[in-house]
Amino acid sequence: MISAKKNAQYLAATLLEKGITDIVISPGSRNAPLINTFTAIDGFRCLNIVDERCAAFFALGMSLNRQRPVAVACTSGSAALNYAPAVVEAYYQKAPLLVLTADRPPEWIDQGDGQTIRQQNIYANYVKASYNLSDRIESETDEWFAMRVLNQAVNDLLYPEMGPVHINVPFAEPLYELVDEKAPAIRNITLHDAQRILPEKKLRAFAEIWKGHHRRMILAGQMPPGGNLGALLNDLAADPSVAVLTETISNVSGDRLNSRIDNVLSAVSDEQAYRPDLLVTLGGQVVSKKIKIFLRKNRPAVHWHLSPSGEHMDTFMSLTDVIPADTVPFLEFLKNQALPGDSDYGEKWRALDLATQRKNADYLAKCPYCDLKAFDMIFRHVPENSVLHLSNSTPVRYAQLFPQPAPLVFMSNRGTSGIDGVVSTAAGYAFLSDRINTVVVGDLAFLYDSNALWIRHLPANLRIIVVNNQGGGIFRFIDGAPLMPELENHFEARHEMKVEPVARAYGLNSFTAATEAELREGLNRFYGPDFSGPVVLEVRTPPDTNAGILKDYFNYLRK
Repeated sequence: MISAKKNAQYLAATLLEKGITDIVISPGSRNAPLINTFTAIDGFRCLNIVDERCAAFFALGMSLNRQRPVAVACTSGSAALNYAPAVVEAYYQKAPLLVLTADRPPEWIDQGDGQTIRQQNIYANYVKASYNLSDRIESETDEWFAMRVLNQAVNDLLYPEMGPVHINVPFAEPLYELVDEKAPAIRNITLHDAQRILPEKKLRAFAEIWKGHHRRMILAGQMPPGGNLGALLNDLAADPSVAVLTETISNVSGDRLNSRIDNVLSAVSDEQAYRPDLLVTLGGQVVSKKIKIFLRKNRPAVHWHLSPSGEHMDTFMSLTDVIPADTVPFLEFLKNQALPGDSDYGEKWRALDLATQRKNADYLAKCPYCDLKAFDMIFRHVPENSVLHLSNSTPVRYAQLFPQPAPLVFMSNRGTSGIDGVVSTAAGYAFLSDRINTVVVGDLAFLYDSNALWIRHLPANLRIIVVNNQGGGIFRFIDGAPLMPELENHFEARHEMKVEPVARAYGLNSFTAATEAELREGLNRFYGPDFSGPVVLEVRTPPDTNAGILKDYFNYLRK
């Protein structure tokens, strides 16, 4: 038995035909036709998550894991607005999240009916496309229109790059009428993807420009794992004139890559010696504020941004060329055509990277227990071949300071860099993963998303480490903020909350470490055989000394 609503039937049939089978549903009445149809058709996996904000982030995590579409479906009204933070994150991470919002019929909008708001185009700035289905499908033309719109909406999720799409589905009462029918047959319109490769004449022109510069930098932002990009970048970095800068969330590794950007820039004395002539950027957001400041101040003469969709991302205020080509074939061509440069520009970066690595080890050996020490210990204990989810604000920044524990997959909500949905996203990713998934999160972000612990689908492979320094410690690092008279009350939001009781209230195993010795013992237990389900480790650190130690750390690197 499925819903009698034709628009729900055609929607379900289209998703099934196009392989979108994971649906995260939040309870409601107006979305009853969606619930009754999706749950009745074999082939769909329907997960129920009450909190819409958690539900959308959970679906985002699933989508990021498989790099394929996942749908979320909610009732009308403010439920749809609760999806917004995850929709924005999906937009800037280029994740194919399909957002299905049930709605009142258009004639009832702004007429004082309950749970009725203006939902059409509600996410207009943060989706690739928005569609509004008709609430009545009665004629052959209505069927044709519904099928055409639904095909286009699903195809938009994937091409030319992935991203979220919104389908608003109005339903008139009655909402719970069922029929003993199968989903209708639909016409599948296929949008064929093509590899984006520039003509050889254009590629040779870029190769000549590459050869004509002697200080060449490649900077990789956030990217999903997979492929041979890491090996290719490592080959390019064999050229002594090429510096390849990466971050943990770039998900590439190699012994010639510079992955500790902040450490190196802290030790630079002559900025002009490290200024690139030619900059090539790829991927998404970059965590390091130091590299942003450095490149905006020391702008390259030429800046290429590789973007298959042709986006003009001018982070460093120096963009000269947007190259709408797939990254790997373009860089392969450069590698095969270019001769080794006649400068030691790349070698300078690698030498300073090695020097700061030694200083990093020296400093950590003698520094007292603090955030810096705790994060170093945590990252050293994360199991190989697992997934590490890094929260905003401090965890993802601290991760850039240490040698990358390898091999790992690094995930982080750096599309918008918010603290919302951190645990929910990690839980959704872990749900589809056969590896240990560790999320390292600050206390405020954890408490903000504590309803994630209420998700009934929390997987057994999820490990949650909460670094509790009793507030937003990032504000003690931001220039100007520590001098504000309301630092503790209105910036840090200083608190006395303990994480362990919160976790236990949701039925999770949890324990606390408050010293270096306790943390070392706790991490061994955390990843040991004691726990068969998700577990929370609260790591308490001294809030008043962390900022001073980190500043002293960077000063030590400069010596």
